Amino acid sequence: MVVNFRRAFMGRRNVRARRTLNMIRSIVKRHFDAERVIIDPTLARAVSTNGRDKIVRKVRINVRKVGEKIYLVTLALKSE
Repeated sequence: MVVNFRRAFMGRRNVRARRTLNMIRSIVKRHFDAERVIIDPTLARAVSTNGRDKIVRKVRINVRKVGEKIYLVTLALKSE
């Protein structure tokens, strides 16, 4: 699934990376009815590659079920 971070650019610059990770958590909770969402560290690094105030605009993610209502969110890599 592709997540657009357009709304993360509203507000202060220094909290954009944290806001995007919270957006990912809320989107996964809403779409998959999850109680707990685990974000992979590579995804967190990919979101803020240019720093915490210059985040990427969109990111493609994979969501995998780990346990009952526990989901793991990873960065989707292109298969060539």
